[in-house]
Amino acid sequence: MKRRLQRLNEGSVVRHLLGGLIALLFFIFTAFSQEGSTGIPPNESRTLGQKLPNVRLIDTQGREFHLYDLAGKPVILSPIYTNCTSACPIITDSLKKVIPKLGIPGKDFWVLSLTFDPTDGLTNIKDFQKKHGIDGYGWKVAMAKDKKDLFELLDAIDFRFMSVPESKDFVHPNLIVFISPDMKIKRYLYGVVFKEEDMEKALGYALGKESFIDKLYRWFFFIGLIGTAGSGLFMVIKLSKYLARKEELKASKTQP
Repeated sequence: MKRRLQRLNEGSVVRHLLGGLIALLFFIFTAFSQEGSTGIPPNESRTLGQKLPNVRLIDTQGREFHLYDLAGKPVILSPIYTNCTSACPIITDSLKKVIPKLGIPGKDFWVLSLTFDPTDGLTNIKDFQKKHGIDGYGWKVAMAKDKKDLFELLDAIDFRFMSVPESKDFVHPNLIVFISPDMKIKRYLYGVVFKEEDMEKALGYALGKESFIDKLYRWFFFIGLIGTAGSGLFMVIKLSKYLARKEELKASKTQP
């Protein structure tokens, strides 16, 4: 009976170690992909380098245009919703401070504040543009033509959000997306306040200026992550073998 209880306890230790390893890996993934963000972050391994769909959009003048009408220059895409009273205004105000230091919207790059709220209409995006002093040309405030176009684009950048019951609020990741001149997703920046050097570097990525060191760094990170997981799994296997061997030795000593 004692040996049975001991085996159960040892098995519990192994299960706890496995659970701890899984929790550690989950923490590492979320910590690096969700900094300064709420909601579920995009799966960058699925989206980076992928081309966006040429969806139909509508600007604050009610004019329809296609996303690819902005091709030829990098695009800084900022998903927002107009009734937001917390993160979205802070993101927009942060961009207003940094963007003039990076270049001229409409000449060097485009900025696109796109509402992801399907209930936002023309009046909503007009009010948002006016409230934040956005020019509407180099920096456009827009909505999707319809839900099909909206969710096709949101799915492409893996932007997921949830509505808050009995309110007009949403839980969503706080981020901006950098798109290359040929409409490929190149970089995400997370948070609500952005630094000039980070945005300048991200624009460089969008223009294909990623350095060899930056590429190596990405590989080193994933190799290190795999190494951490491998080390943890190795320890669990070794401990399991040790406990099993210990149990065998005890069993052999009790035999006549």
